Amino acid sequence: MCRWAPRITNLLFADDSLLFCKATQNEVEVISEMLQTYTNASGQCINLEKSLVFFSNNTLANRKQGILWTLGVQEVNRFKSYLGLPTLVGRKKYHTFSYLKDRIWKKLQGWKGKMLSKAGKEILIKAVAQSIPTYTMSVFQLPLKLCDELDAMCAKFWWGQVGNERKIHWQRWEKLTLSKREGGMGFRDLRAFNLAMLAK
Repeated sequence: MCRWAPRITNLLFADDSLLFCKATQNEVEVISEMLQTYTNASGQCINLEKSLVFFSNNTLANRKQGILWTLGVQEVNRFKSYLGLPTLVGRKKYHTFSYLKDRIWKKLQGWKGKMLSKAGKEILIKAVAQSIPTYTMSVFQLPLKLCDELDAMCAKFWWGQVGNERKIHWQRWEKLTLSKREGGMGFRDLRAFNLAMLAK
């Protein structure tokens, strides 16, 4: 005697999706039907509580209300960040990515540079300070000014500069970014590293 067990749908987690369309009722209905077809075919449900709609500035208020009612989601005025990265960069790229400078500065200030050997400083710069912007650099090209400032912060830490005191930099940072075989320290050239990450 065979017993038929009820069908159990596996819970799968799909990657987030971005859908673009004109703010017209017809296109929104097509998207709604498409999402319903996907739900029926895969058994996965769309989480409407986590789904958002972003309208352009020239969208009429009554049209917005109709679209929100059709989709059953909420409106967002601006996406600040997504997966730790800014969604809208705009013209002020330097200010958009200035949070990287703040994060690296806090790391460097937390370390007692005078208590560390040169080997310890080298490890901290390579493994921590220069690895912080790696994720962002794999998606965006950072402004050259910001790259130069990040390099300057690492150089000051390397030569033992604390706060506003002045220390002699016995080698240019460009020299220190060369490999050890070529007489450098093997630090990353952030400009070149950024381009390499984007090419990857």
